[in-house]
Amino acid sequence: MSRSTNNVSFTSILLSTLLLSSQVNATPEEFKQAYEAYNVAFKAGNTQQAAHAAQQAYDLGQHIYGETSIDSTNLGFNLAIALSNNKQHEDAAPYYEQTLEQYKKHYGEDSVQLVDPLLTYADKTKDLKLAKGLLSKARKIASDSEQPILYAHTLSASYSKLVQTKYDKKQVRKYILQAKEIYSELLPMDSTVLVNSRFESSAVYLANKKYDQAEIELLEVIKQYQMLDYSHPYELAAHARLVTLYSQKNKAEQATEHCLAIGSMKPWSQEQQQTPIYRVNPNYPISKARSGVEGMVVLSFTVNEQGFVSEPEIVNSTGGKAFEDESIKVLEQWRYAPKFEDGKPVKAETRVRLDFTLG
Repeated sequence: MSRSTNNVSFTSILLSTLLLSSQVNATPEEFKQAYEAYNVAFKAGNTQQAAHAAQQAYDLGQHIYGETSIDSTNLGFNLAIALSNNKQHEDAAPYYEQTLEQYKKHYGEDSVQLVDPLLTYADKTKDLKLAKGLLSKARKIASDSEQPILYAHTLSASYSKLVQTKYDKKQVRKYILQAKEIYSELLPMDSTVLVNSRFESSAVYLANKKYDQAEIELLEVIKQYQMLDYSHPYELAAHARLVTLYSQKNKAEQATEHCLAIGSMKPWSQEQQQTPIYRVNPNYPISKARSGVEGMVVLSFTVNEQGFVSEPEIVNSTGGKAFEDESIKVLEQWRYAPKFEDGKPVKAETRVRLDFTLG
């Protein structure tokens, strides 16, 4: 048994020595091939191949450039991103940490070069507490850098990562509003970064019931994206938000105008399915609530070329006719982005189930 164990150990040592020898003798041409393979896979969206090639490029690059060189550090940063994209988040973390450590040594503890890896690490990690700390550090560096656009980027990234999480506080909502103000002062009106920040800001204004401000932002988003030769998703979503806004303010004419605009849009997908953009929840019939009766209603209906609901029919129901009547009533207020076939809006049949439950 002792001899067998020694043989295994000798084999392992020999294999390790051969691998190390191969890496030590790595040539620039081998590194170049691995790095090009990484770029090709990355651009093609092949996350598994990109992660594999990034690892090869990193291992080879360390022996060519040196473990602590900035070139090796950047290769490690690429590897971290590739691993994250391949959903290998735990494997990626040490390379992000290594990148930050080396950047600090090369550029300084509070250098602006740290902002990129801080934001990237925060975006990719699933650990929200860690992301919150990374984003705080990035904002501090960017704020002190006297580079307002960079600071706005950190504010926007903070909002995107933390909104609708347990860390979504009032200040988080302010981040995107602050970013939008900076972009508005320094970027042209048709800047994609500015337009997208306007769209994100509209959600904050709507949540705060600042409808006039939300309307201004959404109309500007539509105006800018209308210049494209296709309909941007944010343009459709802006129309959808305006449908909701005008419906809540009982401005049926304006709501209808934006429903029609959605129906006339050129979709980004030639085979886009019908998509709900405005829904009203049904009221619980008072008589059923008093009696403690629950129920459900399944309806079939048509979404026409403009996204309006027509021909609603009851497919199945429980609990009584009051639930059916309320379901029909509310369904007629719903609005959709229509289904598209060959780039043209068409009628589409669909179904929905409405549940009426107490408590």
